Amino acid sequence: MDYYCSAKFTDLQVHVQSRLLYNCCNALPERINLDWLEANPGKLFYTDTMLDDRKTMLEDKSCKSCHFGCYKYEEKGLSSKRLEIQQPTYINDPMAPLRNLSISLSTDCNLTCMYCGPEFSSSWQKDIEKNGDYQMSGLTIQNDAWAKLWSKMKQKSRSTETKFLRLLLKEISMSDITELSLLGGEPLLNNAISKIIESAEDKKISITSGLGISANRLANFLEKFKHRKIKFILSAEATGSYFELLRYGHTWSDFQQRVKMLEEYGNEIEFTSVISNISYLDFANFYEVFKRYPIRTNPLTERPHMMPHVLDDNSKKQVLEKMNKYSNDLQVNKFIKSIETTPTATERADISTYLKDFSKRRSIDLNFLPESFRNWCGL
Repeated sequence: MDYYCSAKFTDLQVHVQSRLLYNCCNALPERINLDWLEANPGKLFYTDTMLDDRKTMLEDKSCKSCHFGCYKYEEKGLSSKRLEIQQPTYINDPMAPLRNLSISLSTDCNLTCMYCGPEFSSSWQKDIEKNGDYQMSGLTIQNDAWAKLWSKMKQKSRSTETKFLRLLLKEISMSDITELSLLGGEPLLNNAISKIIESAEDKKISITSGLGISANRLANFLEKFKHRKIKFILSAEATGSYFELLRYGHTWSDFQQRVKMLEEYGNEIEFTSVISNISYLDFANFYEVFKRYPIRTNPLTERPHMMPHVLDDNSKKQVLEKMNKYSNDLQVNKFIKSIETTPTATERADISTYLKDFSKRRSIDLNFLPESFRNWCGL
């Protein structure tokens, strides 16, 4: 097995709210020491842990941090983020310059996307606080120590005046990065986003958003930065009732309207689509609506019960018939192969339990799902 991944040498994701560093986004994080960073300006991308991981990778050995997010899935014949982003350029310098920096401002989000969780969304945290954990035989979704801490913090304590954000802005000014990506939660809900954009005039800016914000807030933001070339990477992968299930808290009509607003302001648009069993059922329809834009497909790995192969045979057959039509356009051959994997009894039981609990908490009627899939899940 080839363990190399170019992202380990070029990309860094920073979670401001928790002071966590992810190199790359699917790897296990490390928490930054602010005193160390203040005493070592320009070293955010070169912690001892990161350097050791890169050296291990250059020896063609498995990094523990990468086994968590990619290797363990590849060993089962499944797709991974690493396989999708692999670049032809081979970098052999552990001190290679940082190229792409992603900043996750906070977990503030007003959506409870079906495959998300409390570690990424404040709305998920509130759901679990109110209704309890999601208990499945193979997985429990709960508010862990980090989620409980962040849910108690006020927005003021996470403002642009926090020490870490000030140091981070300094790191950005000292680095050679060319691209800056702003993430959430929902980044457009966070007031710090304006300060970061204003302080990075020479960088390419992208914002990954589910557009789960009011039309007025989006309009004000677009008007304020209409002079900047900002790329919007939109999180979506389905239409109609499928969209509203997967991206709960947002309506399909409102999402389409927000996309239209971006178009009217002339913003560059790209889609990032999470490939899960539920999104697979409607992804062909989504592609037909937005095929005028680039669409990146990403495999879901964090929720085993929602991975693409956790479907009944009849639904798989229908999905493959639709997806084979677009295999050349979307480069989804790895996903098409992964769907052939037979789901375990635990995965089948867990998707059944999860769908029942998720829909009950939100009073969602699941009759729009294929009958064979509903019967297979015992819905």
